[in-house]
This record gives sequence, C-alpha cells and structure tokens, in this order.
Amino acid sequence: MNRRAFILPVAAALLLWAAPAFAPPVIQQITTPAGIDLWYVREPSLPILAVDVIFRDAGAATEPVDKQGVGNLLSITLDEGAGDIPSFEFLRRIEDLSLDLGFEIGTDTFQVDFRTLTANADEGFALLGLALTQPRFDEDAVGRMRDALLTSLTRRLDDPDDILGDAWLAAAFPDHPYGRTRHGTVETMEALTPADLRAFLTTRLTRDRMLVGAVGDVEPDEIARLVDIAFAGLPATGPDFDVPDTEIRDGEHLVIVRRDIPQSSALVGARGVLREDPDYYAASLLNTVLGGTSFISRLWDVVREQRGLAYSVGTFLAPLEHTAYVMASVATANDNMAETLDLIRAEVERIVREPLTEQELADAKTYSIGNFALTLEGNSRIASLLTGMQLSGLGSDYLDQRADLINAVTADDVQRVARRIFLGDENADPDTTPIQFVTVVVGDPTGLEDKDG
Repeated sequence: MNRRAFILPVAAALLLWAAPAFAPPVIQQITTPAGIDLWYVREPSLPILAVDVIFRDAGAATEPVDKQGVGNLLSITLDEGAGDIPSFEFLRRIEDLSLDLGFEIGTDTFQVDFRTLTANADEGFALLGLALTQPRFDEDAVGRMRDALLTSLTRRLDDPDDILGDAWLAAAFPDHPYGRTRHGTVETMEALTPADLRAFLTTRLTRDRMLVGAVGDVEPDEIARLVDIAFAGLPATGPDFDVPDTEIRDGEHLVIVRRDIPQSSALVGARGVLREDPDYYAASLLNTVLGGTSFISRLWDVVREQRGLAYSVGTFLAPLEHTAYVMASVATANDNMAETLDLIRAEVERIVREPLTEQELADAKTYSIGNFALTLEGNSRIASLLTGMQLSGLGSDYLDQRADLINAVTADDVQRVARRIFLGDENADPDTTPIQFVTVVVGDPTGLEDKDG
C-alpha cells in the first residue's frame, strides 16, 4: 500500500477527532481610562493573567545602519533594573512574584510578553510599568548584556544556520533594511551606549503604536486598570520611520557560501502574499500542500519519503509589514544538494501547471482548520493571537469567519495564486514564464556555482 495514501486520511481523521467543534473565545474590546485600546478574553480556567503587546513600526528595520542591534540589546536589558531598584534586586522580585516577562525585537515590531498569577497582578504590572518607563540602563548592566550579545554574535559568524539566514536576507533585499539582520553586528554592538537604548525606547515604545491582547479571569474594568498601571506612563506618540515597501529582487539568484562541512543547508525564496491580501488564504493552503506540514506535503513526500535525500524539508509563508515571501528550507549531504534543489523547482513547476487534486485541497483545509484550533491552548497563546489579529487588520469576528474563509478557497484559486507567487503574474503562461528564486546554500555542495540572473 502507498504510505502517503494511508497517512493523509488518517492525519485528517485525527485532526477531526481532536477538534470536533471549535468554539472561538469571546473577544471584548476595551478602552482603558488612559485611552489604551485592548482586546480581552475572559478565561476562568487558570489563575493567570497573560498580556501580549506589540509595538508597530518599532522593529529592527527602523534602526539606523550604525545602530544595528540596538533593539536587540534593549530587549535583554529592560529587566536589568528600573526606578530605584538595581538589576539583581529587580530580577529577584520577578522571580519571587513568579512573573514571566520577556521582550523581543522583530523585523517590524517590538513585543512584550507578560504573565502573572492573578493574585500578584498589582505588583507584577507595576514592575512591568517600571521597566518600560523608568529603566536604569546602568553602565555595568548594559555592559554585561552587550558582552553577552557580542559573544552570541561571534558564534553566529561560524554557525551555518545563522550564516544562511543572514546571507539570504542580504541576497533578497540588498538595498533595504530587511536585508540586515535584527541581531546587529559586532561593530555596531560594540559602539552602543545607554543613551542609544533610551533613544530607541522613547521613540518606538509609544502608546500610539501599541496593540494589546489580554487573557485572564478578572473583570473588564480590572484588566483596564492593570494595563494602565503598566503602559499609561509611556510616551503618547513617537516619530514616523520611513521603511519603504519592497519586494524580493528580480531574477534568478544562487549564492553559495562555501564552508568545509559535510552537509549543505539551503533557503529558496520567492515573492509572497501580504497577510491582509484576500489571496492569503489560498496562499496558506498552497503552502500546506507544497511543504507546510509533513503529513500532506509534496516536498516531504518527494524529497524525504521517495528519495531519502533529506531528513527534513518544508516551506513557510513570511508576511511582513512591507513585503512578503514564501520560503523553502532543506538540509542534505553536499553531493545531494543540486538534485534536491532540482526537485523543489520541479514541484513548484507542477503546482503552477496543475491544480491540486480534490483530496489534496480537502486535506489541506482539514489540517488548517483543525490544527489552528489545537494551537489555542493557554492564555499566552490566545493573548498573542489577539495582538496578531490586530496587527493584520483582522476584525474581532475573524475567529468566527476563519473556517468559512478557508473552505471557500477552490483549487483554481490555489493555482492562480501559485502563478501569482512563482511566476509574478496570475495570468502568466508557465510555458513561457520562468520561475525565479533567490537561493542561498551554505556548505560545500557539488555541481552548484553562484548564479546572478
């Protein structure tokens, strides 16, 4: 019996069994006394309050070239003391209160992830607010954190996966902030000062950029009060940062970063679809079938199951604020990389020429709907979903509509969007229009040379 033919219906059945009826959480939209808008889900099952905050237009893409990495340094320094509380005492209080407090810089955003026991909410939110509005940025604490990142940056210079990711961004977006790593460089990190951290904080982490999602078991007016304790003291507004819209560079590009290692790793990218684009749902199902999940992935079947060329191969969508791309990733022996890249291209060519089968489309829809429901476990995940929905411009009724939006996608929609993505035009003729990839390989692959088309 064909193994793939057996796995697909079983996987679909498991998803249907695991999530027979998805009841979306009820989202309340609240405005705090200080004027902060937030989305809130009342969840009585756990005595935990979770808050996720995204600051739009506050990511690494807004950093000056000579200050690359400042947001990264800020993200690990904000809990190193605040107000009259020095670093180690501040960290001790976080531990004593059993708080989870994290900050992260992204390409377009700066994110705050916070959890507290409901019983410790007042003290916890007060500490969070102190970190954001009165960080100490003591020289010794900043120096320790900077040294830690310098060590990490030095390691990244020798790590094949880090080299690969940075090299792909540089190849795909050579004249755009997206072409720079959000981690910074050794040179820029060495030059960063406490004043640089404070400047980034006060100009990016402002209330007009905030998107807030919260989950817990308190009354709406209580979560509003707590959010104000943490965030009302932030600057009301900040300057605009000009990050232009862009696309992956035109033409076929293959970059080989030679390293004397037994295995090569590759990223293969093409233009994608923005999250707010109506074609995103078709693009999502396209990704699922092409390489988004092992159970129903053509690439998994062809590259791993049939040929045994790689342990793992997959694809993902990357919708950013000012561009979008779809990416395939794979690692294989140096002698197998050329064949593996040919197989990836052949599967993309097949998906622009032939519509999905009815079974493939049905399995992709079942997986997408069922898997989404299974991911909504825990207050933090739901809080993150709430901010993600706001960032993507989705309404608070999106969770009620999502399954219908996915089920409305046809095989013709998927093929049309495949041509839009991989050929650059949904009406393009695959016989005359070449597929163009930006590909980067790190390793010592045989039979491959740099190509700049």
